[in-house]
Amino acid sequence: MPLTRLYLIRHGQTDWNVRAALQGRTDIALNDTGRAQAREARALLQGVRFDAVYSSPLSRAVETAALVSGWERGAIQTDERLTEIAFGPWEGCESRGLGPAFAPFFADPANYRPPQGGESLQSLMTRTGAFAAEMLARHAGQTVLAASHGAALHALLTCALRRPMSEFWAVNLDNCCVAVLESSGGPFHLKEVLGKADAGYAEKYLK
Repeated sequence: MPLTRLYLIRHGQTDWNVRAALQGRTDIALNDTGRAQAREARALLQGVRFDAVYSSPLSRAVETAALVSGWERGAIQTDERLTEIAFGPWEGCESRGLGPAFAPFFADPANYRPPQGGESLQSLMTRTGAFAAEMLARHAGQTVLAASHGAALHALLTCALRRPMSEFWAVNLDNCCVAVLESSGGPFHLKEVLGKADAGYAEKYLK
């Protein structure tokens, strides 16, 4: 069977990332560091030819996809299923200040309960998992880049790799890190994670 490759990249740094604020659906642009990270990721993936490029509709992901792929923005397909989880009234708040109500998001994802107007992790997994399944069907034997967000990509990985919720944050996807998934006709498996990562995703938001 032909090999299908899905390169999943988390967007570059934003000013809200620096202060560990929850971005969710709020459309925050990359900062200069984020753009530099995207250019570094492009160099890291030099020689990879993408047959299709997808992105969350949020500008931080679209700009990352364009910088990494070298594609014009008009050629990048935006997909709502790659949008970040909605945090409702918590968007813009620093995660460390939200207390016990937010704590399960990282510490015990299976028991996370979103605020009113927010999205559940189960809903996030359903839509990102559907995206991954569609990539297998639509792009069999091809190489695809998808730019998205921290929680959305961890949800996609949890579904695509058939992992339990207890391993939701197991892969450390720092800004502009790339998870490479491969499939030869069956389920995806994780080949490697590319890029520089500091502390684990959860630790950076809780320390």
